[in-house]
Amino acid sequence: MNSGVRIVKRGSVVRPQSLPQGRDEKTARQSEREIAGTVKGWVAEWEKAKSARQTAALRLL
Repeated sequence: MNSGVRIVKRGSVVRPQSLPQGRDEKTARQSEREIAGTVKGWVAEWEKAKSARQTAALRLL
């Protein structure tokens, strides 16, 4: 089961000291917005699955 979440331990990733030229840097606000959107998507998927399970359980009763 591959959930698409990757865990990286601190210090195990080598980061370049500077970004290559021509690459746009994301602001902190843009990064936060992107992360919030991802988490909201996960929550929406979870709620949808939960609702589907509850509906299926009620049909069995």
